[in-house]
Amino acid sequence: MKLCFVVHRYAPFPGGSEYYVQWMAEECVRRGHDVTVFTGKHGGDLNGVRVTSDGIIFDDPFDLIVVHGGDVYIQNAVLSAIPRLTSPVLYLIIKPSNSQVCQLAMNYAAAIGCSTREDWDHAKHYDVLARSFTVRHGIDSQRRTGIRGAFRAKYDISPTVRLFVSCGGYWAHKRMRELAQTFERAQLDNALLVTTGYDNSMNLMPTPSSCVRPLMLEDEQDVANAIADANVYIMNSSEEGFGLVLLECLLNQTPWIARNIAGARVLQPYGTVYETESELEGILKSYTVNCEQLLAGYQYVRSTHLIGNTVDDILAVANHKKTK
Repeated sequence: MKLCFVVHRYAPFPGGSEYYVQWMAEECVRRGHDVTVFTGKHGGDLNGVRVTSDGIIFDDPFDLIVVHGGDVYIQNAVLSAIPRLTSPVLYLIIKPSNSQVCQLAMNYAAAIGCSTREDWDHAKHYDVLARSFTVRHGIDSQRRTGIRGAFRAKYDISPTVRLFVSCGGYWAHKRMRELAQTFERAQLDNALLVTTGYDNSMNLMPTPSSCVRPLMLEDEQDVANAIADANVYIMNSSEEGFGLVLLECLLNQTPWIARNIAGARVLQPYGTVYETESELEGILKSYTVNCEQLLAGYQYVRSTHLIGNTVDDILAVANHKKTK
């Protein structure tokens, strides 16, 4: 099968979108498919995936073009061209948007990919449920399994400290500064919050303190190790496409606390959710680990949310469209 993925940046650049599309593309290659990634920034062909910024590729037919979200320049270029493309397009909503280009995608894409309750509500709003399919978010279990003890050793963090971790770029929607302020107000004994990001261009990195340590991390193994070493992971984002870090927590059997959005709503039976910063502060003060919940979450992610599950869903859409 000939497949094309569309994303604004691709490996070796860091970031959730970049990693996710790389995992999908390489899993398809492992299964013997012909895979192209159309993107804006990249380092060239990688691990059997053809990577290009040349839009002329769309003169060639694909069995399926998979667009990772919208409201980003590369994705928008493809979404706005849907009526003129001869290949079927699977539009992965990622984060629901009512922008003009995303409305065009909802109306004209051959298939709509939904992963969260927000996605399904969006599909219902646009009356496209008949063209909507489940495409589960998944992670690469080999790349995202951390080495316990490695992060604490590398960054000189005592094994006896209660380590709270939050990862991602220092963007406004990640709410890292607000998280740091909430953590400081909680005044936990023998506890440290480590925030990690790969970009601080918006100057939103928290201010270091005796209980808050912000880091810049680009190495994905460092991030996996941080999650594996954490006593608790916190996702304080105001919005997410899914929140792949929560799947990584379950894979590494790390307890998580998250705002009740996107993937946290899907994975709620396996973690702790909240609505407000004050509610988070109360949870931090009284938090205890539920070992049965951790084991159940690990089993759940291993069976339903690995990257192979994602590709299974995408290939099912491609086969469905070929039989039409």
